[in-house]
Formats: sequence, C-alpha cells, structure tokens
Amino acid sequence: MMQERRAAARERLDENGLITVDEHTSIPCLIYDMSERGVRLVSLEAGTVPETFLLAAGWLPEVRVCEIVWRTHEEIGARFAANP
Repeated sequence: MMQERRAAARERLDENGLITVDEHTSIPCLIYDMSERGVRLVSLEAGTVPETFLLAAGWLPEVRVCEIVWRTHEEIGARFAANP
C-alpha cells in the first residue's frame, strides 16, 4: 500500500481555471484537485507555465500565487505561496 505524503488532504474538483503567466498571457486549465496548501492542474500547455504563476477561477475568493513543485507533459503540482 502506498503511503500518503501530503500534509493536507486534497479535494477533487474538476473545475475550470486560468493560469496567468504575465499581463498579456493566460492559459486555460482544469483544477483537478486542491488542498489548503496546493493544487494539481491539468493543461495542454503545462510545459510553458513558469515556476511562479497566478491561478484564478470564478469560484475562488481571490487570485492565488502558485509555485510549481512538479510537472509532467500535461499536469502541474503547485503549492500556494505564502501571503506577505
């Protein structure tokens, strides 16, 4: 049996989101699951997302700053950056 390594449980979402790369570029994504500390995203353009990006969705109360922890061809695992 595989041991769970996450510090916080993730909730399955399958909701649309938007990755903002800069003031001129946004990439659509699927927010696959999320926890209080991070998120897993699916995007056909995962390889073009920078190490730090903004994540927005209509149902999120605020835009979140994210830092990539791992990445595959179509998925990104990211943690939420600490608020200043």
